[in-house]
Amino acid sequence: MVICEILRGNFKSFMAIISYDKYFKIPELIEKIQAYLPRFNKEKFLQAFKFAESAHRGQMRKDDKTPYIAHPIEVVKILISLHADEDTLISAILHDVPEDTNRTLEEVREFFGEKVAFLVDGITKLSKVYYQNDMPQRQVESLKKLFLHSGEDLRVILIKLADRLHNMQTLGNLDDENKRLRIAGETLEIYVPIANLLGIQDIKSQLEDLCFSCLKPKEYEKLKKNREKYEVLRAQYAENFINTVAEACDENKIEAEITRKSKSLYSIYKKISAIGKTVDDVDHRISIKIVVESIADCYHVLGLIHGNFVPINDRFRDYIANPKNNGYQSLHTTVFGIEGVLTEIQIKTKEMDSNAEYGIAANFFEDNTLVAEGKRAQWVNRILEIEKNQQTNEEFMNNIKADIFEDRIFVFSPTGMPIDLPKGATVLDFAYSIEDDVGNHAFRADINGKIKPISAALKTGDVVKVLLSKKNTPELSWLSLVKTNRAKNGIAEYFKKMGRSKKIAEGFKMLQKHFDIVGAGMVSDINFKKIKAKIQKDFGKEYDTMDDLYAAIAEGEIRTSDVVKYIGSTDFEKFEGKPVRVILRIVAKNRFGLLRDISEILYNNVLDMYTLKGWASKYETNAFFSVEILVPNLDVLSHIFDEIEQVEGVTDIYRLSSKGLLIFSIVAFFTTCLWVAHGFIIRVISQSSFESDHPFFANLLINFGLLLMITTVLYISNLGRKYFPLMRNRKLLWVFTFIIPVVATVLLFMEMVYFNLKLSWLTTLTEICFVYIYLLINYMHFVKSRK
Repeated sequence: MVICEILRGNFKSFMAIISYDKYFKIPELIEKIQAYLPRFNKEKFLQAFKFAESAHRGQMRKDDKTPYIAHPIEVVKILISLHADEDTLISAILHDVPEDTNRTLEEVREFFGEKVAFLVDGITKLSKVYYQNDMPQRQVESLKKLFLHSGEDLRVILIKLADRLHNMQTLGNLDDENKRLRIAGETLEIYVPIANLLGIQDIKSQLEDLCFSCLKPKEYEKLKKNREKYEVLRAQYAENFINTVAEACDENKIEAEITRKSKSLYSIYKKISAIGKTVDDVDHRISIKIVVESIADCYHVLGLIHGNFVPINDRFRDYIANPKNNGYQSLHTTVFGIEGVLTEIQIKTKEMDSNAEYGIAANFFEDNTLVAEGKRAQWVNRILEIEKNQQTNEEFMNNIKADIFEDRIFVFSPTGMPIDLPKGATVLDFAYSIEDDVGNHAFRADINGKIKPISAALKTGDVVKVLLSKKNTPELSWLSLVKTNRAKNGIAEYFKKMGRSKKIAEGFKMLQKHFDIVGAGMVSDINFKKIKAKIQKDFGKEYDTMDDLYAAIAEGEIRTSDVVKYIGSTDFEKFEGKPVRVILRIVAKNRFGLLRDISEILYNNVLDMYTLKGWASKYETNAFFSVEILVPNLDVLSHIFDEIEQVEGVTDIYRLSSKGLLIFSIVAFFTTCLWVAHGFIIRVISQSSFESDHPFFANLLINFGLLLMITTVLYISNLGRKYFPLMRNRKLLWVFTFIIPVVATVLLFMEMVYFNLKLSWLTTLTEICFVYIYLLINYMHFVKSRK
């Protein structure tokens, strides 16, 4: 009843009691709305304001000075600049009511209708009480809810963007620095890309600079002062350039509006950081926007500019012929302008300019009717697809950041078909974007006339032809080579369809590879009961045998890193998430350009490179490389392995273990000494009084020594397989290992005759039989691992 009375009350008398003129004036807001919405329901808007004001009354913003109701009004102002419709504006006023007051969503639905309630619900975060023990999960689940509602009505995300923009504008009022950094980081990673996908450049730029000032305050202030210091000079350059181009347009009877374009500080910072410069290296470049009547005029003006100023060829982009994924269209070029100053130019029509400024909102609202643009709404559907296929919140966030919110590139098929991919996408991403069967059999790629591996990263403008081979099929390592959710799903689907025996083999291969990378030794040596219990406890999954675990790895149920962390005493424990220094050995078929291809991968992934040595075999058929590098973490190291394995000609890559090398050297030295001295030791024992006084113990000691000689050699071969993967799958090593006991037996028989040793033949043959049984068991494991 109280709410009904408030809604029925006279607005003027209401505002006379409580004045907010210091913060906003409702009549002025209504006037601005009616300027573009003639049929705007003023009374409903005022009712919404009174409802929200009553609910928030007594609440203050974080500065403890500003009444809370000022926040939703500021959100409304931002949306007015986008010409938002009536339901959107009313929802903006009410957007915090269910979350931060004792008024409910049901009341909102009762007084303002189903559409408004739906929009408000989409923005409302999930209950703090329900997620009080896991607030990060609350953040992710609230995001999922936001995207789910946006999939049905994109106005939800527009309101959220306006809400986040005002919260960022007042972020300095928060006392908790960690919370400020978290909000700014989330905004930069999630909401800035969303504004970009919707094409709303003004909100995007504002959010970027606000995040920049919070996350990197020193760089922000330094860059700001640097720009202000030379502003007069840049303004003069811009004026002279504009006058020159305007004269050329007048002479050619082209109507053009030429203005200087302001660039956000963050966009400048990103650009200089990408080329390895600092804020001290900022040049005096200027940006110019030219708006003309038609597309033909766009290209005509481009020709005039290139005729008067020297262009930088690799900086030209034709987004009219090839629009960005958010629908943005324009011609971009950079020239050496007045006095050689770099001048960045955008040339577009009026319609393109409107779309660039307002994005999806430019044609989103039409006579209070929602009009959705398909291309700019596709990303929401892609997020919903990702949400269906992800098992954890961490996977969901990682995938939407990599597949949706990254900057985009456009590459082309040989027939000229444009393919939209996230920045950093590889040939495999391109292949799977065409068809799963193309991805499953991708072997190499022809990129702009050059043959490249399937792991090669693509860039805008590349023309890509995928080379196929029926012999080539997906490997689990491919998952680290792709960025798009479609490619990951295609690879995962392939493994789900394969037979169990192949899943086991592939899962074993991937787990052993991860073990080698982190220095965990042989998979066959792990205590399965121990990790089985831990997996069941943490993941709620039970695997009866190691084969079940291998199959689960192949199907994507569990990651190899999850298994490795349960082993203990590995580099995973010591260096998880930290930089690690490693030595790698690479073996390949020798060819021209091999060093370039390998070093390029290393350059793109490592923090530092200490040594890189290369040499060829006697007849130069094989090439060998030794490289010592510092990588950001073990995940990056794993990715380096996956990329280098795809380089043409590479047959092996493995990590050299310093610990393994030390153990191997000590055991090898001991074994050599034992074999060299054993004849002398046997002779001393056999001719000593100990042998005559205690013949049984003397024979036992000699037999034990002989057994030790053989087992130390076998132990060395095991060390080789454990610490040096290159030795692991070599049949020659097994031939050598099987021959060792034979050679040892022959030598033993010769020594028995020469030294006249009275050893038990039965005992000796029994020892050799045990050795061969041990070898056969290990060989069976070897054969099984190669299937």
